[in-house]
Amino acid sequence: MALKKIDNKIKVLNSVILYRDHVFTAAMLLFLTCLFVVQSVSARSVVQKYNFAKEAGFIYQQQRTYFAKAKTAYNSKEYAYAARLFTVLSEKGHSKSQYLLGSQFDIGLGVDISKEKAFTLYQKAAVANVRAAQHNLAVSYANGQGTKVDVVKAIYWWKKAAKRGNTDAQYNLGIIYASGHGSVEPDLKKALKWWRMAAINGDAVAQFNLGALYANGIGMSSRTCEASRWWKKSAENGFVQAKLALALLETKNDYHICD
Repeated sequence: MALKKIDNKIKVLNSVILYRDHVFTAAMLLFLTCLFVVQSVSARSVVQKYNFAKEAGFIYQQQRTYFAKAKTAYNSKEYAYAARLFTVLSEKGHSKSQYLLGSQFDIGLGVDISKEKAFTLYQKAAVANVRAAQHNLAVSYANGQGTKVDVVKAIYWWKKAAKRGNTDAQYNLGIIYASGHGSVEPDLKKALKWWRMAAINGDAVAQFNLGALYANGIGMSSRTCEASRWWKKSAENGFVQAKLALALLETKNDYHICD
C-alpha cells in the first residue's frame, strides 16, 4: 500500500516535470519568435533608413548639379535658361534658387517683370534665412512692391538681415531711422547705430552719412576728428561727396587737432 502511494507520487511528479518542460519549451519558442520578429523589424528599419539616406543624398547631389548649372547660366547672362533651372529647384524648396529667381522676376532678367512673383519667392527664401532675400523682402514691404506697404514688416526683415551682416539692410535701417517713415519716428541714435555697422563693413555712403552726423553734431556734440576719419574712408572707397566734404572740413579752426 505504501509502495503504491509512493509510485503514484512519482507519476504525479514526473507529469509536473514534463508539464514544466513543455511550458519552458513553449516560453522559449515564444521568446525566440519575438526576438526574430524584433530583429527582423530592426533590420528592415535599418534598410529603410539606408535607402532613405541614399535617396536624400541623390536628391541633394542632383540639386547641387542643377544649381551649379543655373548659376553658370545666370553668370553667363543666359537668363532664360537660368530661370528654367531655378524654377525647377524653387518648386522643390531650394531657397537660394528661390531668391535668385525672385531677383529675375524683380527686374525682368530672362522673364517678364512680376513684383508679385518676386515677393512670393523672396518670402520663401527669407523664411529659409537667405540674407539677401530678407533684405529684398524688406524692400518689397517698404516700397509696396508685390504687396501692401508695411514699414514695420520692412524693418523686421531688415533687422534680421542686418544682424546677420547684410550691409544694405544696415544702411537702409539707418535711412529709415534718420528721416522717419510712416509710423516710425526719427531716431538719430538708432540711425547712428545702423550706419556705423554698415560703415564698419565698408559701405561708402554709410561712412559718409556717419561722418555727416559727427560733423554737424546732429543728436550729439560735434566731433570733427570722427567726421574726418569716416569721410576719409568714404573718399578712399570712391564716394565723391566725401572728398568735397573733407575739403570743407579742413577749413575748420579745430581741424589741425586731428592730424
